[in-house]
Amino acid sequence: MYDNLIISKKIKKTLEYVDKITINYSHEYRYLKNNINSSFFNLLELSYKASIFKDINSMKEMIVKIKIIDFYIRKSLDYGLISFKKFINIGKYLLELIKMINTWIKNETERKSI
Repeated sequence: MYDNLIISKKIKKTLEYVDKITINYSHEYRYLKNNINSSFFNLLELSYKASIFKDINSMKEMIVKIKIIDFYIRKSLDYGLISFKKFINIGKYLLELIKMINTWIKNETERKSI
């Protein structure tokens, strides 16, 4: 079973990886880096909120936030700011987070139905 601690660590690890990759974005694309970082911090905040309140809606919002991050990362690839290999690596991290969150949602739903 996944809990907030595991998911939060994964979010932080992914943020650190993405931050290293996006460190050299030119001034012209700084807004993209800022949007990515902001989305990750919002995702982390949602993970704590979901954990404290056992709020399934917050968990679902986390998935939406991950999809937005994926969009920004895809734009980074389109603009030639990251390599395809890095795009795939980030995609694996994001997919794993989605799977973890979906499991968390399923477990919370089952727990509430008992």
